[in-house]
Amino acid sequence: MKLYNYLLFRIFNYYRNDYKESDGLSKYSTVLVSTLILYFILLVLILYIDFYFFKILDYILPNKISVLLCLIFIGLLNYYFFIKDKKFLNYDFKNGKKGGYIIIFFIVLLALIFVFIANKNRDKIFKEREKLLIEHKQ
Repeated sequence: MKLYNYLLFRIFNYYRNDYKESDGLSKYSTVLVSTLILYFILLVLILYIDFYFFKILDYILPNKISVLLCLIFIGLLNYYFFIKDKKFLNYDFKNGKKGGYIIIFFIVLLALIFVFIANKNRDKIFKEREKLLIEHKQ
């Protein structure tokens, strides 16, 4: 939880200090960016479960409305439990290069895991289609 609060702290300070946004606008920007990161983490977990354990995507309807509703739900939870009271500012975090590198490493690692799982899943789908084509030809 401390890492997530540090991420919120860095996002908030980035928008407040670098873009000179007001606290309200910085809070809104923090909600948007952190919600997208949380959604991406959730998506990677769902893809991992779908590929290695059981077909969870068969039960979830992946369309624009469900994605939008999921983003709104995550955003509201994120706002009310973490960002509304700005509790992440009470931890006395510092803006250091080490923390920035950790955040960048985490986001790059998450993207690499996503690409790896997507490629594995694509290969699996191609093999299933080839199998169906072979069965239909016989």
